[in-house]
Amino acid sequence: MMTMEELRLREQAHDLRSIDEHELLTNFAFENRTVQGADKDGNYVVKNPSQIIDFKKIRKKITGEIEKDEAKVNQLKELSERAKKAREEAIRELKKGGN
Repeated sequence: MMTMEELRLREQAHDLRSIDEHELLTNFAFENRTVQGADKDGNYVVKNPSQIIDFKKIRKKITGEIEKDEAKVNQLKELSERAKKAREEAIRELKKGGN
């Protein structure tokens, strides 16, 4: 019998393996573009495989890392807003003292 955590890990492993297989196929297509896939000036339309699909982002979403990254970004945004408000308050206080 499998626990819910084991089932979740199995599903996650299956999803990661599927992404690996998809990445392999995409990389084959990317290599194929060396023969085809140029614009009218002869420049490649796709410069790297991540322009087709962002596998790092998909993996992070599957493993839950993306939520951690988003939480950190939100925390940094909040700190930046606090710093901005403190700076504005300091400027107002300086102007009050200068009058």
